Amino acid sequence: MDLRLRDIRPDDKPALQRLHARLSPETRYRRFHGVKGDLTRGDLRYLTEVDGRRHIALVAEDEAGELHGVARAVGDQGGVEAELAIVVADDVQADGLGTALMRSLLERCDREGLRRITFEVQADNHRALRFFQGHGARQARTVGSVCTLVLEREALRADLG
Repeated sequence: MDLRLRDIRPDDKPALQRLHARLSPETRYRRFHGVKGDLTRGDLRYLTEVDGRRHIALVAEDEAGELHGVARAVGDQGGVEAELAIVVADDVQADGLGTALMRSLLERCDREGLRRITFEVQADNHRALRFFQGHGARQARTVGSVCTLVLEREALRADLG
């Protein structure tokens, strides 16, 4: 499957809704850290109407305009730190799309001057923990069932190589 990565746009709302509908309940749970039904109008507005600086979102789109993954980073008010999240459609997981999305998003974060990237992952999501740690993130803390991993700018640049 030939996919291209690009910035999300406000007119991606219908395609994002279709992607979300295709996600398994477990994938939704892992992405949103809880049960998540359909995306609301407010969700769609927040997820697609981004500024591209403090809130960056990239999508993986096929030739028909369908989305197969989204990676986003939401920065703090000071522009120093951002929280990153990725979701990939179940039928293309483990095909390298998550890595491609993450690397592209990390490059953008580096260009925007973000010095610290955090990831919140459920402690029992060993696949995601290995994925982020494989990209240089280190576990900073665990509170309840959520681990926070951190990727500092130096490690980010080393991973981007």
